[in-house]
Amino acid sequence: MVPMPVDALRTARPLFARIRAAIPGWAGGALTGLQAIALSYLVVLAPALAAVAGAPSLDGSAAVDWSGAATVATSVWLLGHGVPIVFGGATLSLVPLGMPLVSAAILVGVARRFAVKTWTSWALGVATFAAGAGVIGWLGSPDGSREAGALRATLVCALIAAPAVAAGIWRAYGARLHLLDVVPDEVRAGLRLGLGTLAFVVAAAAAIGGVWAVLGMDRIATIAADLRMDPLGVGALAIAETLYVPTLVCWMVAWMVGPGFVVGTGSLYAPDTLTVDTLPQLPLLGALPSGSGGWWTWAPVAVVVLAAIARASLSRRIGLDWASARSAGVAIAAVALGFAALTAASRGSAGPGRLEQVGAEIVPVTLIGTALVVAGYAAVWGAIAAWRWVRGYVRRDDARAEPEVPVAPVREPARSGR
Repeated sequence: MVPMPVDALRTARPLFARIRAAIPGWAGGALTGLQAIALSYLVVLAPALAAVAGAPSLDGSAAVDWSGAATVATSVWLLGHGVPIVFGGATLSLVPLGMPLVSAAILVGVARRFAVKTWTSWALGVATFAAGAGVIGWLGSPDGSREAGALRATLVCALIAAPAVAAGIWRAYGARLHLLDVVPDEVRAGLRLGLGTLAFVVAAAAAIGGVWAVLGMDRIATIAADLRMDPLGVGALAIAETLYVPTLVCWMVAWMVGPGFVVGTGSLYAPDTLTVDTLPQLPLLGALPSGSGGWWTWAPVAVVVLAAIARASLSRRIGLDWASARSAGVAIAAVALGFAALTAASRGSAGPGRLEQVGAEIVPVTLIGTALVVAGYAAVWGAIAAWRWVRGYVRRDDARAEPEVPVAPVREPARSGR
């Protein structure tokens, strides 16, 4: 691969600036949505077309089923944006969470280059992306559910585009929402604590998932070899499985909390229990946990430790008074909503039969995960309170033990009279 010359890199940035200055503000917003919808669709369309072009046809002819590849790509794109796929009487509703993350990243990048700092530009970027998703939902859904598919895709993509376009404009121009000044300081501190705790837990779950993937490398290699796919097909499968990696990370959050998750009826992956049944021959599933018991049963303690670290890092901002208690309440509510959202987004149906149940249960993961976080917060609160009491007690003892030093009276110098 030939690297891009340095002069080309230097001229690319002024080119975007000239394009943005030449078009009206409203056109920049519309152009943001149109480019984002096209680029996010190409993420799944290009590998599908490449795979179909390199694979031999079933009838032995040289014809390439371009329309079939486009249909599969459209279904995958819609599935990634919340529209289930119905095939052969079964429903596939397990969302590849990497797809909305890719769409959001594309929106941020394009909005940074083309959108302007106006509410009109932001609204047009969101509306154009949502409208494009509605068109794809209409064209890609079956005849009996076109309206439902288009409406669902429009709503989900509007929810993705609203913060993503705003983030792109903020990165390009900088912005300050004066509405945030109305929010009390303890609420903002609580949101910071809750979101930070969730970030720690998700990062730890991703690390644990990486450990299980390394431990299952032989199993993953065996499954991949048994598929006997051509290089283009392997590349397309790798991209599709990469889009499901964030979904697997959400499963690992449920595993680390304790209740675990299922991949088909009758299975259970948890730190203290491992019940495995027949799984589809997909290399990604080889990265699932392959052990339980022993030291793994202490995995939920990691959630307590991470919550304690997050609470301790904000000890100066969140103290022990009533305002800090309100901040802790906001943080706990944010954590509970985060656990519920992660679990709900990563559960669904992966096919017919026993694969109709995949993912974790929302209520147990939310309740147990929130209780573990509360335990971590309480441990830090108790440690800070005990330290302050001990320090105050020692200071009082030191003050009592100090002997009183008599102070000699100060004599005024005699004034000489005339």
